Amino acid sequence: MADPGFPDSHTTTATTTTTTTTTTSSSPFCDIGYFLTLPGILKILQLFFGLITWACVASYPYRYYSLGGGQHWVMFVAVTCWIVTLLLVIFYSTSLYKRIALPWLFLELVYGAAATLLYLIAFAVQAGTTHTRYQFANSNWYNTYAAAAAFALFTTICYAVDAFLAFRNWQSGGTNTGGNTANA
Repeated sequence: MADPGFPDSHTTTATTTTTTTTTTSSSPFCDIGYFLTLPGILKILQLFFGLITWACVASYPYRYYSLGGGQHWVMFVAVTCWIVTLLLVIFYSTSLYKRIALPWLFLELVYGAAATLLYLIAFAVQAGTTHTRYQFANSNWYNTYAAAAAFALFTTICYAVDAFLAFRNWQSGGTNTGGNTANA
């Protein structure tokens, strides 16, 4: 006997919703995309040319520094700018700058302008030193000094372009390469 409270047949409807979320993000250790931007490429060139400048100046025997030429200044600028640029590359490529509330775009602008000026002076000093080394008949270091002067000039150009791009971006109220606003 059938129970009047229960129907003889019934219909069950089951609805399944599947939501797929795909997010693309780079490794938390290194944002490779930064190295594909113009500021990223310029910073790699600054590191490369700066290291060559540094190596050329460092290869000259220290005992000859007393002959003049300001090699201490050129070495100071090359090493200091190289280290600061390396730190900036690390901060931008690992997105550490997002955790530190600083006006990164403005700081990059000021650093780029200062590095341009310092490297321009270092280039002039190195070029003048190259000229004095040419005057010494027994100087085998002329080519090394000339290479250091040339690479100091290449580095100066990279810093100048980087500072100019940072200035235009800062002036327009834009963001730096990591997406941080000029005022953040």
